[in-house]
Parts: sequence; structure tokens; C-alpha cells
Amino acid sequence: METNINLKEEIKTENNFFKILRNVLIVITAIILLFYIYIRFVEPKIITVEEKALISDAIPNSFNGFKIVFFSDILYGTTINDKNIEKVINKINELDADIIIFNGDLFNQYINYNDNNYEILKNNLSNIKASLKKLAVMGDQDYKNKEKYESIMNDSGFKILNNEVEYVFYKDNTPLMIVGVPSLLQNDTNLSTNVDLAIDTANVFKILVGHEPIIIDKAINSDFRPNIILAGHTLNGLVKIPFSGYLLNQDGENNYKEKFYHKYDMDMYISNGLGTYKYNIRFLNNPTINLFRLYNH
Repeated sequence: METNINLKEEIKTENNFFKILRNVLIVITAIILLFYIYIRFVEPKIITVEEKALISDAIPNSFNGFKIVFFSDILYGTTINDKNIEKVINKINELDADIIIFNGDLFNQYINYNDNNYEILKNNLSNIKASLKKLAVMGDQDYKNKEKYESIMNDSGFKILNNEVEYVFYKDNTPLMIVGVPSLLQNDTNLSTNVDLAIDTANVFKILVGHEPIIIDKAINSDFRPNIILAGHTLNGLVKIPFSGYLLNQDGENNYKEKFYHKYDMDMYISNGLGTYKYNIRFLNNPTINLFRLYNH
């Protein structure tokens, strides 16, 4: 009799163990599923605005409060597509920018686009509003569709800076200088051109716009020294692991995994980008639009 009781107790204990194990597995599976849903379908759609005051004595008085909106890496057809690109445009227009700067990678080189895609992009980018100028540079993934990129951006009112200087005047005759260069990864960047154009502007506040953060290493080896550099490309790793940094960085950019660097006496700001690449996920790394306000004190 006692043996039967002990056997029943053992069976009951074993059943309880398997019930607990089953419940634990259900909870773990649910957590993994919810986590995947969040990083795949939720966070990539949460577009945030990161605002920063740029303060420098080199900024002319007339530019106090001047607003530059900077965005990068749409990578159209990934998490930014025909269903939500209008949301991006509306978010940009809410910021009431004086200048808009797009930092390249409108396209994803692994996606085949059609005329409808091109038309959607042109119509939406045309709706972006800036009180003065809309500027752009070319990213490495735009070269597969280079002619279409140039056509869309020009038809949308953007001026593409291809190793060029754009002077911006606001309220008086003292300008800002914006230097735009195309992708370094495509061996298409030529800062020496800009050095020649910048010879007589030593005291002008200079902004260098380059698609890849490694442009800062290119700048140190030239005579051209910007006050700030605006870059993108890396998507800041897409996934951030607490206390460990960003995880899925772009090839060739392992030295630049953060949003800000002060190097060679230059400040560089790196956009999170808007779309995704290779992996359509984000974690602790929302897609962003950057708003810079300029002040000279």
C-alpha cells in the first residue's frame, strides 16, 4: 500500500514538473514572439525627432534660431515604403525647416524598383517644404539607380551637391557654407575641389555633408576643416545592446557605431536613418529625423 502511495506521489511530482516546464516554455515562446513583433513591426515605424542646438561663435548673428532638418537612408522598399512614406514627409514638414538636407541612400541596391515606385518617391519628396533650400548628396546604394536618383531628386526640388559648395544667406550678406560630397565607398568624393572653393572663407561656419562617417578621416587629410560633419549610412547598428553598443553595423564602418563623435577638433553627427538594410529590425534605435538649431552664443 505504501509503495503505491509513493508511486502516485512520484507520478504527481513528475506531472507537476512537466506542467511547470510547459508553462515556462509557453512564457519564453510568448516573450520571444512579442520581442520579434516589436523589433520587426513596431520600433521600425516609430519615427523620432532628435533635436540639437549647434552653438558656435562662427555662426553669424543673422542665423540665430536657423533650423536645418537632416534625414538619411530611406532605403525605400524596406521598412519605409509606399504605405508609410507620407508619414515621414509630414513629420519633416512639421519641423518648419529653413534648409532640408537628405544624406543619400534613397534606394536599396538589392530591390528592383518600377515606375510606380519612382513616381511615389518623386511625389512625396516634392511635398517636402523648406523656406530656403532643399539639398542632397548621393549614397553608396543610389549608384545602381544613379540616373533615377538624380531625376527624382531634381524633379522634387532638391539640389544634389556633387563635391560642391552651397552658400546660404539669411537676412544679411554673411553666409553659411554647406559642402556636399557623394559616397566615399564609390570612390567619388573629392574634398580637394572644395578646398579650392573654400580658400577665402576661413571664418565662415562650414558644414560638411558626407554619406559615410569615414568622411571625417578624409577631412583630416585635407586642408578643408568643417565646423561640423553630418553623416549617415551606418543606421547606427540597427540593434543596440545595453552596455555593449550597437550590433549590426554596416560594412567598413566598425569604427563609428555611435551618434556623435568629436575627433580632430571636428564634431560629427550620425543619423540613425529611416529605413533598414539586410535586417528589417530595430531595437533601442528608432528611425530618426535630425533637427539642428543654430546659435552663435
